[in-house]
Amino acid sequence: MKYVDTHAHIFDASAPTVAGARYSPQYTATVKDYIHHLDSLGLEYGVLVQPSFLGYDNSQMLRAIAMYPQRLKGIAVVPADSPLADLQILKAQGVVGVRLNLFGLDIPNLTEPSWQQFLHHLEQLDWHLELQCPPACLRQLMPALQDFEGPIVLDHFGRVDPKLGVEDSNYQFMLEQLDNRCWVKVSAYYRLGSGELGQKQAHQAFGLLLERGMADRLVWGSDWPHIQHENLVSYAQNYDFLQELVQDPSLKQAILSTNALRLFGFKP
Repeated sequence: MKYVDTHAHIFDASAPTVAGARYSPQYTATVKDYIHHLDSLGLEYGVLVQPSFLGYDNSQMLRAIAMYPQRLKGIAVVPADSPLADLQILKAQGVVGVRLNLFGLDIPNLTEPSWQQFLHHLEQLDWHLELQCPPACLRQLMPALQDFEGPIVLDHFGRVDPKLGVEDSNYQFMLEQLDNRCWVKVSAYYRLGSGELGQKQAHQAFGLLLERGMADRLVWGSDWPHIQHENLVSYAQNYDFLQELVQDPSLKQAILSTNALRLFGFKP
């Protein structure tokens, strides 16, 4: 059975970051280091996610995929007005979806014609839409996506608000919106609260996701190199937390393998 890490980042500290970036790394995370982490735990495949501080310049990610085309795929960040032909080029280079990271940004109006055209392009490409945003954003985004037929992937347990927890009305709204298009990454528990709080809220969120019938649409990601949490957690610790979080062997296999292979189109 081939296992998948569905969420990691690579970047070079010498590369320019976009204006207004909330974070600019002072170190380099190489694809060779990432592959080493996969190999150390017996993971076959990895998904590279374009970090927000690199904006629309997906070139580093694309070069990394080109080095390991049988093992890696990518989630790009692109302008909403990207021509279909440009997106098709990215698909040929191993991209399987796009990400909207809305932390610190205005919520886009996905009902506007330009966004509707963009979403139609994603459907044509059989790509998924990955959302990285506070639960409150989903009150606007999810209704606007009611006609979108592609997969919708929510990062990091749906980003439970560290202060409000899973009882937050916005998080509860997100849970109610989950349907058979929706997938959730059970990743980066440390972004749900510091120390034991993050672990506790990850456990609570995981239980609620299972109650919503999401067992066959949960996937795991390492979130390597754990941006802004580098000194608090390691790749191995992230993997160990998954082992503790998911006790049922068949469910663990689904999350690490079956589900992820299906969502990202890797060879079983």
